[in-house]
Amino acid sequence: MSEEKEISSLEGLAFHSTSTYELVNEIGRGGMGIVYLAEKHSEGVCDLLVLKTIKSLSSEYFDMLKKEANIATQLRHENIVKTYGLEAFPVDLFPQYFQEDLKTLEYNKLRQQPKKKPLVFRRHLRRSGRSRKLVTQNNNETKQKLYLIVMDYVEGTDLGNLFRAHRRKKLLIPPVLTAFVVSRICRALDYAHNHIIHRDVSPENILINNHGVAKLSDFGVAVGGKEQLGLLMGKLNYMAPEQLLNPLYDHRVDIFALGVVTYFCLTGINLFATPFGMGLEEQTDYIRRLHQEEIIPPAEVMKDIPKILSDTVMKMLEIDPEKRYQTAGEICDCLEQQYMYAKGFGPTNNSLQAYLDIFESNFENYTQQQLRQLRFLEGSDGKLQLRRYIAQNKYTGRGLELIKKFKGTRLRKILDK
Repeated sequence: MSEEKEISSLEGLAFHSTSTYELVNEIGRGGMGIVYLAEKHSEGVCDLLVLKTIKSLSSEYFDMLKKEANIATQLRHENIVKTYGLEAFPVDLFPQYFQEDLKTLEYNKLRQQPKKKPLVFRRHLRRSGRSRKLVTQNNNETKQKLYLIVMDYVEGTDLGNLFRAHRRKKLLIPPVLTAFVVSRICRALDYAHNHIIHRDVSPENILINNHGVAKLSDFGVAVGGKEQLGLLMGKLNYMAPEQLLNPLYDHRVDIFALGVVTYFCLTGINLFATPFGMGLEEQTDYIRRLHQEEIIPPAEVMKDIPKILSDTVMKMLEIDPEKRYQTAGEICDCLEQQYMYAKGFGPTNNSLQAYLDIFESNFENYTQQQLRQLRFLEGSDGKLQLRRYIAQNKYTGRGLELIKKFKGTRLRKILDK
């Protein structure tokens, strides 16, 4: 009995952690802050994490951020990047150049800044015996603080980086593998929508680890606020029409955004891309006008896109949210039952991993086991069609006309050569 009392007496015991964070390198930046790869050191044990800076603009802003972060930390799903919570430090404890960096994180300046090189496939850290600069906190609660969201580190790539790596080789991702990644993200959204709206579904926030597992990232980061409309609640060219027009929207904005992502990966066309150099208001007005124009179905843009996949994307892209899929789970069921596994064998995490390995080797190194994992890519001639080329004869007449509207894009430059 006395032993039971001793054990139960530990309930409610609180203690401070001895962990320290060491920033390794910058892996991205946006209007919300800067993303760093970091090492967490705790009593001789080292782990890799991601820290995303969040600049506090107001107490109201921080309250919303904390609320969203509290929800995000509760999300546990195979296809969601784990969020661990918030860390905070007074801004003036950081180097001056870093403080100046934070001041430049405004939406209308982002497009003029050089992009940082993202993490690429199979990047291994070379740990040197570099000395650490330890930053310690003090108890001055009145100082402006830098808030950092702590997230799991996913070794691999993101869908945007994977798309660009294909485009550099004048390729697009095979439709069935795009559908597989989208279906996994639908599973993540279907689970998450019981608690939260993501509001920032984009290729850069869809990660794929080295084992072929797709994960949705940045839950709780794209918080609401009036300071930077359109940035904090998502990237403009992935926003649903109601997101631009009405502050009262629901989880179906994520379905529209994922539809834009899917269309982009399937065809190479970003439906709502804005011309370079536009300000925030100009971009918003421009995209609102694009929302009023007809969307050409993907199957009428490229010849190798199956109609069932095309129809699914078009329903995701319905301007009227009542005509869209009402849940992300419906999309996943449709993709799995009517497309990916309609004939039996279809893509899995292992087959996506096999494709990524082969792609990384420039289609030169592969095993028979990897090829067996990719049998669903066989053409009518029985041969595997691993490469999906960007070429004029792959597009329909309507597709080529659509591409002409997007002057100066890399897709158009590839086709014009």
